[in-house]
Amino acid sequence: MNNFELEITSKAYSDIEVILDYISSYNKVAAHKMIKYLFKSFDFLCAHPNLGKNRPDFTYLDVKFYVVKKHYLIVYRLIDDKKLRILRVLSAYQDICSQF
Repeated sequence: MNNFELEITSKAYSDIEVILDYISSYNKVAAHKMIKYLFKSFDFLCAHPNLGKNRPDFTYLDVKFYVVKKHYLIVYRLIDDKKLRILRVLSAYQDICSQF
């Protein structure tokens, strides 16, 4: 199976920025490692797009959730069997349901 093409929404980039700002306020090295880990996770999902889980307890939308480092959720959707669109990157400390 071919890797899916990656697309990241502006909202997801904004989420990443907020997460990294928070982490870097405590530890800049950890923030740098986190950004690398997130983008490796995006690439991994492109190679294995069905790893995420649907969460009807969070949203009725046709999206998948993939847990990263226990405290972050990558929210994505598969588009036309070719593209994986990252919609959000959320902290598990947020009210996830209110983000949709």
